[in-house]
This record gives sequence, structure tokens and C-alpha cells, in this order.
Amino acid sequence: MNQPALLSNKVLFGYGLSAMPVMYGYVLVLIMYMKYAVDDLGASPAVVGTIFLAAKFWDAVSDPLIGNLSDRTRRASGRRKPWIRAAAPMLAVFGIMAWAPPESLQGYQLSLWIGVAVIGFYTAYTMFDVPHMALGAEITLLPNERNRVFGVRQLMRIAGMLVAGTLGTYLVSQGTAYATAMAYALGLLTLVLIFTGVSLLPPERAAFQGRGGANPYRAIRDVLVNPHARLLLMIVFIDAIGVGGIGVLLPFLVEYVLLMGDILPLFMAINMFAGLAMVPGWIWLAGHFDKRKLIFWSFIGCGVGYGLVLLIGEGDWHLMAISSLLAGGSSSCANVLGYSLKSEIIDSDEYHTGERKEGAYFAGWSFMNKLGAGIMVAMVGFALEWSDFQPNVAEQTELVKQTIVLLMGGLPLVCFLLGAAAFTRFSLTAEEYTRIRAELDVRASEAA
Repeated sequence: MNQPALLSNKVLFGYGLSAMPVMYGYVLVLIMYMKYAVDDLGASPAVVGTIFLAAKFWDAVSDPLIGNLSDRTRRASGRRKPWIRAAAPMLAVFGIMAWAPPESLQGYQLSLWIGVAVIGFYTAYTMFDVPHMALGAEITLLPNERNRVFGVRQLMRIAGMLVAGTLGTYLVSQGTAYATAMAYALGLLTLVLIFTGVSLLPPERAAFQGRGGANPYRAIRDVLVNPHARLLLMIVFIDAIGVGGIGVLLPFLVEYVLLMGDILPLFMAINMFAGLAMVPGWIWLAGHFDKRKLIFWSFIGCGVGYGLVLLIGEGDWHLMAISSLLAGGSSSCANVLGYSLKSEIIDSDEYHTGERKEGAYFAGWSFMNKLGAGIMVAMVGFALEWSDFQPNVAEQTELVKQTIVLLMGGLPLVCFLLGAAAFTRFSLTAEEYTRIRAELDVRASEAA
């Protein structure tokens, strides 16, 4: 395999660092943008929901396209790094467009501006995220080291999410002037941290150049016919439907159901700190137990954690804190061990096809996740409009409150339980993967 047993801390830090500002921007759009666009910019919730849904349908094109193009890229710097660097200025520009539109825009002009900004931002996010995930699967081929790679990535992502959920939500809640200043500062940080992080990474594997698959349609077919990948595609979509509206709904739940809007950053912090604390815990557990069993039980934990929202009423901050703690700690498993498991599925594809299509595979899973989330964001927008939600009115009707609670508590509970049941059918065992990895190492040695 021609690699050290352990990756250096510099490499791990560099890989995770570039993800931090991207996750900040992504989470803040997911959590606060609908409320900001409706309450502060004056857009219709149904229009904003439709824009988010349209962005997800565009992902049906951009995700597999970018994934396959990055698999086939031939540059001196590698297959993935050029895409990651190119995404940085686009993330900055479209982020500024979203949070700082000209004050003169109203009506359809504002809607058009928001549409370009949101779809552009999600396109740039795909240009970064898919090659970045693929690069993580290529940095090392050792299962335990992959747990560390994606564990550090998740630590940095959670750090970005934590700052977004506390400082970011506070700044956006203060109005357009603060949001505008934040957008420009974030744009600069995005450029600096992405380019710095990439500079700390080792050269990409020359042996993987030219092995990404020449035909994008065949690459998609290979993903779909792989039984392990196909099952995860379904599970990712189910779970994304469940949690896709959580970020959007949380500000509405805290302000209009709990009637405690000022403590939104507290619940964000609890959720993120729980996820942060459990990253090394999941890595340690994976060294003693089969990651497949751990992932199954994390699904159960997520479902129960979000399901507690069904019991929440006015002033029930303590129950909301328990929900945030349990859901946050459980959800970090899929973002650490789940990516390691996906890397093993990609290795199994190489075993059968001889190709390295990390981009195509991670694009497929990313698309299903974003499609499910996009559907839920659109559903939230239409549900709020249907229930006669009134912006900036403290006393909402019982129908509005019940709609928020059911979408944020009941739906995730059902979806995660369904996902856990489906995951029991996952058939790529640890023993089978060990055999596949050994055969791939033999092939690599013979080729060398």
C-alpha cells in the first residue's frame, strides 16, 4: 500500500481545516436563511421553499457531473485539489449575494436574486464537498486511519457548525447590517482557510490518476447496481427527509412554540458540543466494536432524540436541551464511521471494476442527502404558509405550533427508525471487506 501506518497531525488538521468555513456557511443557510429571507428581506416563505427545492433538483445534475469530472481530472496537483480551490471564491461570492442583497430589490427581483444566490451557493458547495469527501477516502486506505481522517473532518465541521449556531445565528438575528458584515468576513475566511488547508495536504495518489471511469453514465450505473451503495442511497434519502427540516424549523420552534427565542444559540451549542464530544468516542468504540452495529444504534439514538420534540410545549427548555444532547451525540456517528463505511464500499467497487470512482459514489450519497433535505425545506415553507403562519407575530395559532412540532419531532422519529430497519440488510461485513482489501493490495503490489 506504500503508505505510513499513521497520518501526521498536520495532514489531518489540513484536511479538516478547509471544511470548517464551508460548513459554517452551509449550516447558517440551512438554519437561518428562510427565516431571514422572510422576516428581514420580505420574501414569501413559499417562494423561498421553492427556490431551495429547485436547488436540490439542480443537484441531480451538478452532483454526479462534478463527481465524475473530478474522478477524471488530470492535473499535476491531482484530481481533487483543483476543484476544492476553485470552489473557494464561488462560495465567498454567492454567500455574500445571499446575505447582502441590494436594499432596493423587492418582489420578483428579490426572488430572482435569492434564487441565483442559493443555487449558486449550493453548486459551489458541491464543487467543494464531493471532491473533499473523495480526497478523504484516498488519503489513506487503512480502515482505522479513515476513521481518524473523517473524525477530524467532522470535528472541524462541528466547530464550524457550532460557531454558525451561536455567533452566526446571533448576527443574523440582529438584522441585515450585521448579516452583511458577517457575509463579507466569512467570504474572506473561506478563501484563506480552504487554500491554507489544501497546502498542508500530501500529494494525491498518482496511481489513481486516469482510473476514474471514462463514461459518466456507466459510473452512475455502477453506483446504482452496487447493492451496498444502493441500500445506503435509500437510507441516506430517508434520513435526510427526517432531518432536512430540522435546521430550518429550529428557530421557529424556539421562538413560536417554546416562546424563548433568545436562547436559540444555547440549543445549537448543546447539539454541537454533544457531537464534538462523541467524535473521539465513536472512533474509540469502532476500535472495539463493529462499526455497522454502532451505526445502527446511532440511528435509534437520533430517532429518539428528535422524537422528544413531540413532547415540547411552552417553556420546556430542559426537554429541548435533552433532545439536542441525544440527537447531537448520536448523529456524529454517521459523519465519522459512516464515511469510513462508504470508503469501504468504494473499495469493493474497485475490486469488481478496477476503477477508482470516489467522486461518483460520494456525489450519489451527497445528492440523495441534499434532495431529501431540499424536499423537506420546501415542505416546511409550504406547511407554514398552509397553516397560516404570521411572520414576527409572537402568538401563533395551535395549528402552526402543531405543524412545527410534528415536522421537527414526529417525522424524524419515523424516518430514523425506518433507516435503522433498512440498515439491518447491509451485507458488506467486516470479514468480507478484509478479504477485498487484501486482494486489492496484492493487485497493487503486482502492478508496481
